[in-house]
Formats: sequence, C-alpha cells, structure tokens
Amino acid sequence: MQQFGVVPMSLPYEDVELAIQTGVLDGVAWSGITEDYTVGWADVTDYYLTNPVSGAWSGGWFVNTEAWEKVPPHLQQLFRLAVDKSHYYRLHWYWWGEAHYRTKGGKLELTTILAEEWKVVEEAAMKFWDEIALTSERNARVVKILKDYIQPWKQPALPTDTDEPGSKSLI
Repeated sequence: MQQFGVVPMSLPYEDVELAIQTGVLDGVAWSGITEDYTVGWADVTDYYLTNPVSGAWSGGWFVNTEAWEKVPPHLQQLFRLAVDKSHYYRLHWYWWGEAHYRTKGGKLELTTILAEEWKVVEEAAMKFWDEIALTSERNARVVKILKDYIQPWKQPALPTDTDEPGSKSLI
C-alpha cells in the first residue's frame, strides 16, 4: 500500500468509525458495501470503491486443537452445524446487501478506478500474496484458493452492445 502513497494502519474494528470521523483514517480496505451499511461506516464516509482485488470472503472459526479433542463428538458435530448455518446466513445476508445497497443504499457514491490503473493495484496485491504464501504451508494454500477463485473473473466477459446492426445487449 505504501507504494501508492497509503500509510497502512491496523486498528481494532470498534475504533474505525471514530478514526474516520476524526481524520485519523481517510478510508478503509476491509469490507463489502453490506458491512459498510451494517456497521455504520456508510454514515461517516462518502464513497464506496467498487474495484475488488478478489471479492472473496473468508470466514473462519478457530479452535485450539488440544481443547477440541476433549470435546465429545456429538458436541463437535453440533458446533460444526452451527458454523455451517452461520456461513449460510452470512452468504445470503451479504449478497442481498451487495445488490440492495449498491442500487438503493443512498448514502455512498459508488466510484471505480479505471481498469488499467486498477491493474497496477492488483499486480501489487498478487506480489504481496506471493510473499505471504512463502511464510507457511497454510498461507500458501489460502493464497492458492484465492487465486483460483479470482481466475474465472479474469476471463473475457460476455459481449454487450456492439456497433453491428441488430446487435443486442446480453446483460
């Protein structure tokens, strides 16, 4: 981020809104538009950048292995079911919000960095991810998952209107 003139800061989640209001932060790279509206950041910011580096969401539940092994199997299964339900709920909550707030939110102006300029950011992100992947086998697996997720999005999109007579938009 520093190569783009950004000074990265790590703050506890609960301090972000005040930091934006007081000018400690100029922006936040953390969330989708659903979270921005849900947590109140749409009340203290003016713009939402529509360029994602990945668009992937990863929700994690972490458990101490030794403690987990002491939990009876039926309670382990109950925990797993609760996690699955949480992911299902989040999936629907999140994507409903992405569609709703982008079209009807009214608080944030959507803005997009031109593709050729954003490509520089994406390339820097991939370089950073590659550095993170080198730090552990687990990190390497996560980076691979994210890169595999992104790859289909990099394929050419369906054609829209062309200059040919009789052509129609497909989207």
